[in-house]
Amino acid sequence: MELKHLETFLCVARHLHFTRAAEELGYVQSSVTAHVKALEAELGVQLFERLGRRVLLTEPGRELCGHARSLLGHAEQTREAVRGAGDDPGQVRGTLRLAAPESLCAHHLPPVLRAVRERFPHLRLAFQPAGRGPLLDALAEGTVDAGFLQEEAVREPGVRAERMLREPLRLIARAGHPLASAGRVETADLVGETVLLLEAGCAQRIVMERELSRAGLRPPTVEFFSLEALRRCVSAGLGVGLAPTASVAREAERGELAVLPWAEEPVLDVFFVRRGERGPTRAVRELADLARAHWSANAVKERAQGRTGRPAAV
Repeated sequence: MELKHLETFLCVARHLHFTRAAEELGYVQSSVTAHVKALEAELGVQLFERLGRRVLLTEPGRELCGHARSLLGHAEQTREAVRGAGDDPGQVRGTLRLAAPESLCAHHLPPVLRAVRERFPHLRLAFQPAGRGPLLDALAEGTVDAGFLQEEAVREPGVRAERMLREPLRLIARAGHPLASAGRVETADLVGETVLLLEAGCAQRIVMERELSRAGLRPPTVEFFSLEALRRCVSAGLGVGLAPTASVAREAERGELAVLPWAEEPVLDVFFVRRGERGPTRAVRELADLARAHWSANAVKERAQGRTGRPAAV
Protein backbone atom coordinates (compact mmCIF):
# COMPACT_ATOMS: atom_id res chain seq x y z
CA MET A 1 0.00 0.00 0.00
CA GLU A 2 1.32 3.42 -0.93
CA LEU A 3 1.21 6.08 1.77
CA LYS A 4 -0.25 8.67 -0.59
CA HIS A 5 -3.14 6.29 -1.33
CA LEU A 6 -3.82 5.95 2.40
CA GLU A 7 -3.70 9.73 2.82
CA THR A 8 -6.20 10.13 0.00
CA PHE A 9 -8.45 7.43 1.46
CA LEU A 10 -8.54 9.13 4.87
CA CYS A 11 -9.31 12.50 3.29
CA VAL A 12 -12.26 11.02 1.37
CA ALA A 13 -13.39 9.21 4.54
CA ARG A 14 -13.29 12.49 6.47
CA HIS A 15 -15.31 14.46 3.91
CA LEU A 16 -17.35 11.55 2.46
CA HIS A 17 -16.97 13.46 -0.78
CA PHE A 18 -14.45 12.89 -3.59
CA THR A 19 -14.52 16.46 -4.91
CA ARG A 20 -13.91 18.05 -1.51
CA ALA A 21 -11.09 15.61 -0.85
CA ALA A 22 -9.51 16.52 -4.20
CA GLU A 23 -9.75 20.22 -3.35
CA GLU A 24 -8.09 19.71 0.04
CA LEU A 25 -5.30 17.55 -1.38
CA GLY A 26 -4.71 19.68 -4.47
CA TYR A 27 -5.42 16.78 -6.86
CA VAL A 28 -7.77 16.49 -9.78
CA GLN A 29 -10.76 14.34 -8.89
CA SER A 30 -9.67 11.55 -11.25
CA SER A 31 -6.46 11.12 -9.24
CA VAL A 32 -8.43 10.77 -5.99
CA THR A 33 -10.64 8.16 -7.61
CA ALA A 34 -7.60 6.32 -8.97
CA HIS A 35 -5.93 6.24 -5.53
CA VAL A 36 -9.03 4.76 -3.92
CA LYS A 37 -9.51 2.21 -6.70
CA ALA A 38 -5.86 1.15 -6.38
CA LEU A 39 -6.35 0.54 -2.65
CA GLU A 40 -9.57 -1.39 -3.27
CA ALA A 41 -7.85 -3.53 -5.91
CA GLU A 42 -4.90 -4.29 -3.64
CA LEU A 43 -7.05 -5.15 -0.63
CA GLY A 44 -9.73 -6.94 -2.63
CA VAL A 45 -12.59 -5.08 -0.91
CA GLN A 46 -14.86 -2.12 -1.59
CA LEU A 47 -14.03 0.80 0.72
CA PHE A 48 -16.84 3.18 -0.21
CA GLU A 49 -20.42 2.81 -1.35
CA ARG A 50 -21.35 5.34 -4.00
CA LEU A 51 -25.08 6.09 -3.78
CA GLY A 52 -25.64 8.73 -6.42
CA ARG A 53 -23.85 11.80 -5.12
CA ARG A 54 -23.53 10.33 -1.63
CA VAL A 55 -20.46 8.44 -0.45
CA LEU A 56 -20.53 6.10 2.56
CA LEU A 57 -17.83 3.99 4.17
CA THR A 58 -18.29 0.24 3.94
CA GLU A 59 -17.44 -1.98 6.91
CA PRO A 60 -13.96 -2.73 5.46
CA GLY A 61 -13.54 1.02 4.92
CA ARG A 62 -14.32 1.75 8.55
CA GLU A 63 -11.87 -0.95 9.61
CA LEU A 64 -9.14 0.54 7.42
CA CYS A 65 -9.51 4.04 8.92
CA GLY A 66 -7.81 3.22 12.23
CA HIS A 67 -5.05 1.19 10.60
CA ALA A 68 -4.40 3.89 8.00
CA ARG A 69 -4.07 6.57 10.67
CA SER A 70 -1.66 4.36 12.59
CA LEU A 71 0.45 3.59 9.51
CA LEU A 72 0.65 7.25 8.52
CA GLY A 73 1.52 8.18 12.09
CA HIS A 74 4.39 5.65 12.08
CA ALA A 75 5.62 7.00 8.75
CA GLU A 76 5.58 10.61 9.99
CA GLN A 77 7.42 9.66 13.17
CA THR A 78 10.03 7.86 11.07
CA ARG A 79 10.55 10.94 8.92
CA GLU A 80 10.87 13.15 11.98
CA ALA A 81 13.27 10.75 13.72
CA VAL A 82 15.57 10.76 10.69
CA ARG A 83 15.34 14.53 10.20
CA GLY A 84 16.02 15.13 13.89
CA ALA A 85 19.01 12.81 14.14
CA GLY A 86 21.52 15.62 13.60
CA ASP A 87 23.04 17.84 16.26
CA ASP A 88 21.48 21.17 15.20
CA PRO A 89 17.94 21.69 16.58
CA GLY A 90 17.55 24.55 14.12
CA GLN A 91 17.50 21.98 11.32
CA VAL A 92 14.78 19.77 12.83
CA ARG A 93 11.66 19.90 10.67
CA GLY A 94 8.35 18.12 10.46
CA THR A 95 5.33 18.23 12.75
CA LEU A 96 5.06 17.59 16.48
CA ARG A 97 1.47 16.61 17.25
CA LEU A 98 0.39 17.14 20.84
CA ALA A 99 -2.77 16.92 22.91
CA ALA A 100 -3.82 17.85 26.45
CA PRO A 101 -6.96 18.71 28.45
CA GLU A 102 -8.34 22.24 28.44
CA SER A 103 -7.04 23.29 31.87
CA LEU A 104 -3.45 22.34 30.98
CA CYS A 105 -3.73 24.08 27.60
CA ALA A 106 -4.74 27.31 29.29
CA HIS A 107 -2.61 27.40 32.43
CA HIS A 108 0.49 25.22 32.28
CA LEU A 109 1.52 24.52 28.69
CA PRO A 110 1.90 27.93 26.96
CA PRO A 111 5.44 28.64 28.29
CA VAL A 112 6.49 25.05 27.56
CA LEU A 113 5.24 25.25 23.98
CA ARG A 114 6.95 28.61 23.56
CA ALA A 115 10.23 27.02 24.71
CA VAL A 116 9.78 24.20 22.19
CA ARG A 117 9.12 26.73 19.44
CA GLU A 118 12.29 28.64 20.33
CA ARG A 119 14.31 25.43 20.50
CA PHE A 120 13.04 24.12 17.13
CA PRO A 121 12.19 27.14 14.97
CA HIS A 122 11.40 25.04 11.88
CA LEU A 123 9.30 22.44 13.69
CA ARG A 124 5.55 22.77 13.19
CA LEU A 125 3.45 22.35 16.34
CA ALA A 126 -0.03 20.88 15.92
CA PHE A 127 -1.93 21.08 19.19
CA GLN A 128 -5.40 19.84 20.07
CA PRO A 129 -7.39 19.85 23.32
CA ALA A 130 -8.36 16.34 24.41
CA GLY A 131 -9.43 14.55 27.56
CA ARG A 132 -8.06 11.24 28.80
CA GLY A 133 -10.01 8.85 26.55
CA PRO A 134 -9.58 10.68 23.22
CA LEU A 135 -5.92 11.43 23.98
CA LEU A 136 -5.04 7.81 24.76
CA ASP A 137 -6.96 6.68 21.66
CA ALA A 138 -5.02 9.16 19.54
CA LEU A 139 -1.73 7.89 20.98
CA ALA A 140 -2.71 4.31 20.19
CA GLU A 141 -3.68 5.27 16.63
CA GLY A 142 -0.51 7.29 16.13
CA THR A 143 -2.37 10.52 15.34
CA VAL A 144 -0.58 12.37 18.16
CA ASP A 145 3.06 11.99 19.18
CA ALA A 146 2.74 12.87 22.86
CA GLY A 147 0.47 14.55 25.35
CA PHE A 148 -0.14 15.70 28.89
CA LEU A 149 -2.83 14.44 31.27
CA GLN A 150 -3.92 15.64 34.70
CA GLU A 151 -4.88 12.55 36.65
CA GLU A 152 -4.44 10.68 39.92
CA ALA A 153 -2.64 7.93 37.99
CA VAL A 154 -2.03 6.79 34.41
CA ARG A 155 -1.67 3.04 33.96
CA GLU A 156 -2.43 2.20 30.36
CA PRO A 157 -0.95 -0.71 28.35
CA GLY A 158 1.46 0.53 25.72
CA VAL A 159 1.71 4.04 27.21
CA ARG A 160 4.80 5.50 28.89
CA ALA A 161 3.71 8.02 31.57
CA GLU A 162 6.03 10.29 33.56
CA ARG A 163 4.79 12.33 36.52
CA MET A 164 6.00 15.92 36.12
CA LEU A 165 3.93 18.26 38.27
CA ARG A 166 1.65 18.08 41.31
CA GLU A 167 -1.32 20.41 41.57
CA PRO A 168 -3.88 20.63 44.40
CA LEU A 169 -7.59 20.81 43.62
CA ARG A 170 -9.59 23.62 45.20
CA LEU A 171 -13.23 23.68 46.27
CA ILE A 172 -14.64 26.95 44.94
CA ALA A 173 -17.80 28.96 45.51
CA ARG A 174 -19.14 32.42 44.73
CA ALA A 175 -17.50 35.39 46.42
CA GLY A 176 -19.13 36.04 49.78
CA HIS A 177 -20.40 32.47 50.17
CA PRO A 178 -21.19 31.74 53.86
CA LEU A 179 -18.69 28.85 53.97
CA ALA A 180 -15.84 31.10 52.80
CA SER A 181 -15.51 32.66 56.25
CA ALA A 182 -15.42 29.31 58.06
CA GLY A 183 -12.14 28.20 59.55
CA ARG A 184 -12.58 24.69 58.12
CA VAL A 185 -15.12 23.19 55.74
CA GLU A 186 -15.97 19.50 55.97
CA THR A 187 -17.52 17.71 53.01
CA ALA A 188 -20.66 17.18 55.13
CA ASP A 189 -21.03 21.00 55.27
CA LEU A 190 -21.95 20.95 51.58
CA VAL A 191 -25.40 19.55 52.37
CA GLY A 192 -27.98 21.68 50.57
CA GLU A 193 -25.44 22.90 48.00
CA THR A 194 -25.66 22.27 44.25
CA VAL A 195 -22.42 20.69 43.03
CA LEU A 196 -21.07 21.54 39.61
CA LEU A 197 -19.27 18.66 37.90
CA LEU A 198 -17.26 18.14 34.75
CA GLU A 199 -18.09 15.35 32.31
CA ALA A 200 -17.98 11.70 33.35
CA GLY A 201 -14.48 10.20 33.47
CA CYS A 202 -12.79 13.53 34.24
CA ALA A 203 -10.33 13.27 37.16
CA GLN A 204 -11.81 16.25 39.04
CA ARG A 205 -15.25 14.69 38.86
CA ILE A 206 -14.01 11.31 40.08
CA VAL A 207 -12.43 12.99 43.12
CA MET A 208 -15.51 15.09 43.89
CA GLU A 209 -17.94 12.19 43.59
CA ARG A 210 -15.72 10.00 45.78
CA GLU A 211 -15.61 12.62 48.57
CA LEU A 212 -19.36 13.20 48.39
CA SER A 213 -19.95 9.45 48.62
CA ARG A 214 -17.69 9.17 51.66
CA ALA A 215 -19.71 11.89 53.36
CA GLY A 216 -22.99 10.17 52.46
CA LEU A 217 -24.17 13.12 50.37
CA ARG A 218 -26.19 12.97 47.16
CA PRO A 219 -26.58 16.65 46.26
CA PRO A 220 -28.22 18.06 43.14
CA THR A 221 -25.61 18.38 40.38
CA VAL A 222 -25.10 20.26 37.13
CA GLU A 223 -22.75 18.82 34.50
CA PHE A 224 -20.40 20.87 32.32
CA PHE A 225 -18.12 19.97 29.45
CA SER A 226 -15.83 22.97 30.00
CA LEU A 227 -13.82 24.00 33.05
CA GLU A 228 -14.20 27.64 32.02
CA ALA A 229 -18.00 27.33 31.99
CA LEU A 230 -17.98 25.58 35.37
CA ARG A 231 -15.79 28.28 36.89
CA ARG A 232 -17.98 31.11 35.56
CA CYS A 233 -21.14 29.46 36.83
CA VAL A 234 -19.57 29.00 40.27
CA SER A 235 -18.75 32.73 40.26
CA ALA A 236 -22.36 33.47 39.35
CA GLY A 237 -23.61 31.52 42.39
CA LEU A 238 -25.00 28.42 40.66
CA GLY A 239 -23.20 26.09 43.08
CA VAL A 240 -19.82 24.87 44.30
CA GLY A 241 -17.23 23.03 42.25
CA LEU A 242 -13.75 21.55 42.16
CA ALA A 243 -10.95 22.97 39.99
CA PRO A 244 -7.14 22.90 39.72
CA THR A 245 -5.36 25.63 41.67
CA ALA A 246 -3.87 27.39 38.64
CA SER A 247 -7.27 27.68 36.96
CA VAL A 248 -8.81 29.71 39.82
CA ALA A 249 -5.87 31.63 41.34
CA ARG A 250 -6.44 34.90 39.46
CA GLU A 251 -10.20 34.92 40.04
CA ALA A 252 -9.65 34.30 43.75
CA GLU A 253 -7.11 37.12 43.99
CA ARG A 254 -9.51 39.50 42.22
CA GLY A 255 -12.36 38.54 44.54
CA GLU A 256 -14.47 37.01 41.77
CA LEU A 257 -14.86 33.70 43.60
CA ALA A 258 -13.93 32.13 46.94
CA VAL A 259 -11.63 29.19 47.62
CA LEU A 260 -13.22 27.33 50.52
CA PRO A 261 -10.99 26.04 53.37
CA TRP A 262 -11.89 22.42 52.60
CA ALA A 263 -10.61 19.83 55.05
CA GLU A 264 -9.86 17.51 52.14
CA GLU A 265 -6.79 18.38 50.06
CA PRO A 266 -6.93 16.24 46.92
CA VAL A 267 -4.06 16.48 44.46
CA LEU A 268 -3.78 15.63 40.77
CA ASP A 269 -0.54 14.98 38.93
CA VAL A 270 0.38 16.21 35.47
CA PHE A 271 1.73 13.31 33.41
CA PHE A 272 3.71 13.43 30.19
CA VAL A 273 2.49 10.52 28.05
CA ARG A 274 3.74 8.89 24.87
CA ARG A 275 3.63 5.51 23.21
CA GLY A 276 5.90 3.10 25.02
CA GLU A 277 6.76 0.46 22.46
CA ARG A 278 9.25 2.58 20.55
CA GLY A 279 11.75 5.29 21.36
CA PRO A 280 10.67 8.93 21.18
CA THR A 281 11.83 11.31 18.47
CA ARG A 282 14.27 14.06 19.40
CA ALA A 283 11.45 16.63 19.49
CA VAL A 284 9.40 14.47 21.88
CA ARG A 285 12.42 13.90 24.15
CA GLU A 286 13.22 17.59 24.32
CA LEU A 287 9.59 18.53 24.86
CA ALA A 288 9.66 16.34 27.99
CA ASP A 289 12.98 17.87 29.09
CA LEU A 290 11.71 21.43 28.63
CA ALA A 291 8.46 20.75 30.51
CA ARG A 292 10.31 19.04 33.36
CA ALA A 293 12.83 21.88 33.68
CA HIS A 294 10.22 24.65 33.50
CA TRP A 295 7.89 23.15 36.11
CA SER A 296 10.76 22.19 38.43
CA ALA A 297 12.09 25.76 38.32
CA ASN A 298 8.63 27.12 39.10
CA ALA A 299 8.25 24.75 42.04
CA VAL A 300 11.60 25.84 43.47
CA LYS A 301 10.64 29.50 43.07
CA GLU A 302 7.31 29.01 44.85
CA ARG A 303 8.98 27.18 47.76
CA ALA A 304 11.53 29.98 48.07
CA GLN A 305 8.69 32.52 48.23
CA GLY A 306 6.97 30.46 50.92
CA ARG A 307 3.86 29.87 48.85
CA THR A 308 1.58 27.00 49.88
CA GLY A 309 -0.35 26.85 46.63
CA ARG A 310 -3.65 27.66 48.34
CA PRO A 311 -5.16 30.99 47.23
CA ALA A 312 -6.66 33.01 50.02
CA ALA A 313 -10.41 32.62 50.55
CA VAL A 314 -12.43 35.71 49.68
